[in-house]
Amino acid sequence: MKLLLSMVLLFTFSANAHFGVAEKTFFSNEKGKNLKIFNELFKSKYYFSSLAFAAEHIIESEKLDKDFEEKLEILILKSGSNSLAGLSNKDLIKHDSPTLQLIYALKMFRQKNYKNAVIVAERIPLNNRFAPEALYTAGTAREILGDISRSKDRFEKCIKVANDYKKKSDKEKLKRYFTVLSESCTMHIARLYYKQKQYAKAIQTYNEIPKTSYRWPYTLIEKAWANYYLEDFNRSLGLVVTYRSPLLSSYFFPESEVLNALNYYRLCLYNDSLATIDQYYKVFKSRSDELKKIVLPNKDSHTYFINLVFSSLKETQELNPYIRNLVTQIRKKVKFSVDLVSFKKAKNELKYLNKRKQNQFTKYLIKQVERSINWRTQHLNHYVKKEMFTFINDIHKYSYEMFNIKLEIMSKKRSLLYSNKELISNRSRGSLDNVKMTIDDDFWNFEGSFWADELGDYSYGLKSNCTTVNVKKKVSKR
Repeated sequence: MKLLLSMVLLFTFSANAHFGVAEKTFFSNEKGKNLKIFNELFKSKYYFSSLAFAAEHIIESEKLDKDFEEKLEILILKSGSNSLAGLSNKDLIKHDSPTLQLIYALKMFRQKNYKNAVIVAERIPLNNRFAPEALYTAGTAREILGDISRSKDRFEKCIKVANDYKKKSDKEKLKRYFTVLSESCTMHIARLYYKQKQYAKAIQTYNEIPKTSYRWPYTLIEKAWANYYLEDFNRSLGLVVTYRSPLLSSYFFPESEVLNALNYYRLCLYNDSLATIDQYYKVFKSRSDELKKIVLPNKDSHTYFINLVFSSLKETQELNPYIRNLVTQIRKKVKFSVDLVSFKKAKNELKYLNKRKQNQFTKYLIKQVERSINWRTQHLNHYVKKEMFTFINDIHKYSYEMFNIKLEIMSKKRSLLYSNKELISNRSRGSLDNVKMTIDDDFWNFEGSFWADELGDYSYGLKSNCTTVNVKKKVSKR
């Protein structure tokens, strides 16, 4: 205990000493003071405070040395890749800096300048720790540009390089960072197969993502669509029903209900399809209308939506059940969780700055960090708002899809009636005989509970009801 206390005191003394040097340099007129202040603040772990001085050094320097580049790399990992995005494009690409090149590539990607994003992202060497993120960016940009083969190549390299770095990393956060990148690139390869209508390969690739991943719940709906196009409607239904597990209660995709209705429709189980559609209108659409009444009046607020994220589960549940589920789902999204960590770190740093002696230097740092926090607050608020309105819009968009399916069913029923035919009624519980199984499949006998190790492995056993027979005419008695 004494040793731990001594180490804490030693670190505190060292951090204060570096902060003191930075403060003294700030009031001096020495040449290259921005670099020195940056170095001292960096050593004292005031990362967000050091950003302004890092930016000034980048602008005023013709060349960045190796030591600065190494610190800049760590700084961006600590504070987020958007931290220096405010620098001009000229300053971001004038240096042979992989870190600044990544920031530029991501900036170009957000601005939908995909060609420039590709050019710069692919300059980053594979022996740099930002290489997996650069390859992911280049692969995604090439996918959008329709360059499928090179896009796949970038994603494959991304997986290899990310896994290599994961093995070398001794810190858990870095391991998680590279794991997320590897899984993201795997998902994109699966989507490329899907776009090329190679549905079996897409499913096989999705299956490489473990159930423990935050990405995994999103693979279910995508795998379900792939199975639908392979005409394995029972497997598609089984994948979608996985979302009803209590472990996945925060995940709800309106699209999954449409897919449910379509699967029943393709099995000619029209009553099941109509029941799914009716349930959608009764439950989901009505609740989304309630949700709309809550979020619409706050659409112009810069803090309302981020404050929802910080509210307790009880508060969001009382406000609206969908709010609670949406907030939980949003918090688990990789991009949001990464940005949220940076936001909290900045808030924590501001707290320590406010405890220091207030002078021109600390006030300047406080102003810089507050500006960073305000920007991050608006950015996170916009992200949450966008996710919620996307959800509401999806509810209404898929209401239209459901309406079209209902019309198609009514048309099919009418055609059967006019042609004096009917479907062979065969809506039983299901049979294993109707399940398409591969050599790698396990058999789980569903007994009314969702066990964690079974999730994602379900299949219905419903028999197609599409065979028709002529209706026997009744002979009237005289």
